Amino acid sequence: MAGNANSGRSALPATVHMLRGNPSKKNLADLQSEIREPSVPVAAPPKPAFIQGEASEEWDRVVAALLELGWVTTLDQAALATYCEAYGRWMKLEREVARLNDESADGLGGELQTFPNGTRQEHPVRSAAKSAAKAVNQAGALFGFSPVARRAMKALSAHPQGELLPNGPRDAADAYFS
Repeated sequence: MAGNANSGRSALPATVHMLRGNPSKKNLADLQSEIREPSVPVAAPPKPAFIQGEASEEWDRVVAALLELGWVTTLDQAALATYCEAYGRWMKLEREVARLNDESADGLGGELQTFPNGTRQEHPVRSAAKSAAKAVNQAGALFGFSPVARRAMKALSAHPQGELLPNGPRDAADAYFS
């Protein structure tokens, strides 16, 4: 049998071809246009109604930054909502840990729980805060919110850095070398 559309390796993104030095010798202009023009249009997803408080503020902050980089589409609504809700939960829990620390005599009321027999263990609120922080980091990595995650992503900024003369000389050079 000859196979079907699911046979073989899936195609690599154009950015990967370029990073590897284009070993497959694909048309360079096609690869560059694929990188410049994403297959899904860049647009802000609608904010879900359940996103409120600090999660809503984080949504607004993050969506604006992602739009400028060209890293968000309407398809990213669920992933963004997950990140923002985890962020709001994490902030709420960290505030509760700080409050418990302030109210305790040793300043560790939110960090450690002391039992009547003197033994100590991590406070459940601290455990929940750590879990929420982990969820924030995992969801944020999908959008490049850490240095390691950003390393694998390429910003399609509307304002390229390093261009002294924006269009004229670059267009002339592209026409000459094409």
